[in-house]
Amino acid sequence: MKLLASNASRRGCPHWLLAVFLLLLAAAPLVAEEQPCRARNGALHAVYPDTARRMKIEGIVRLSLRIAADGQVREVKVLGGNPILVTAAQDSVRRVRFENADSCVVVFEFKN
Repeated sequence: MKLLASNASRRGCPHWLLAVFLLLLAAAPLVAEEQPCRARNGALHAVYPDTARRMKIEGIVRLSLRIAADGQVREVKVLGGNPILVTAAQDSVRRVRFENADSCVVVFEFKN
């Protein structure tokens, strides 16, 4: 028995790798994709900043929103994007009321 265990460790049997895999598998349901945000009045648009347009800055901004019961944005978390574009996206979502959702994700694409 001791000989088999010794041979297994020499072959590089990574027990820690199995433990990490099982841990990630167990945590998978906890990491859920958030639903997209839906504005009450229809489409959601952000104003393209003049500075970004002149500098030809393009890109995608992703924001995670926490929505209050009345549809107003309680919290904005930046998931990615150029800081100049992020500011415009944040200003846009703060002016809109959203349909009932505790949290959601909004994506803006800025193109010249």
